[in-house]
Amino acid sequence: MTSPAERAASIDPGQLYEVVRQRLIATTRSLADDQLLTFVPAAPQWRVRDVLAHVVGLVTDLNAQHLPAADDVGGAAWGAAQVAVRHATPIGAMLSEWEREAPAFENGLRIFGYEEGSHFIGDLHAHHQDVRGALGLERDDDPTVVAVSLDHYLGFVHAILVDAHWGVLAVQASGEVRVLGTEAGSRRAQLAAPAFDVLRVFSARRSSAQIRRLRWRGDVDALVDLMAIGFSGGYALPLADVVE
Repeated sequence: MTSPAERAASIDPGQLYEVVRQRLIATTRSLADDQLLTFVPAAPQWRVRDVLAHVVGLVTDLNAQHLPAADDVGGAAWGAAQVAVRHATPIGAMLSEWEREAPAFENGLRIFGYEEGSHFIGDLHAHHQDVRGALGLERDDDPTVVAVSLDHYLGFVHAILVDAHWGVLAVQASGEVRVLGTEAGSRRAQLAAPAFDVLRVFSARRSSAQIRRLRWRGDVDALVDLMAIGFSGGYALPLADVVE
């Protein structure tokens, strides 16, 4: 088992993004037309083809330095526009756009480094699993991809806890233990779960009720309340359970 520091030193984020991208492409190519119109519980306003439009549009937009507006919390309007502009675009054309835009984007992840790269690897993995979960397909639980994605999302949660002076959260994910937050706060909580389940919690793919049902110790209610505030806009916790 590697540590976050070892992953940061050894993993090429551009190459790993490409691995996840090709997996999502393979999943998309395997689907019938009616499956592409299936609504996705983890992103209930989107169908499978809309998820593809978003991940393709994100790469195109970032390559063009077209960023979310300052008041667009969580990039919700930005993502919605990516879907809207491709609402009638054939799947093959979207995949061709991704193939054109991806090399520059993946090279950019190498330039910006592991911290930035793990963000986009985690985001793409989340959307791929959203699609596979919606269609009842086997989990995308590659251990390396899950670990890299967790490095980003646990870092995000750590920042929320520190900013709120909340306290300390210890997370045990398939044997790897991470301590988040700061001793400056008064609250304490512990979570032990498989890495995939921890990832789906902290990438905002589980409802508050689902989060509470995991193996917790400590002040889980206060933590979930803080997550409901910190995960906002396009990254808000789902209201209904996401069953995968």
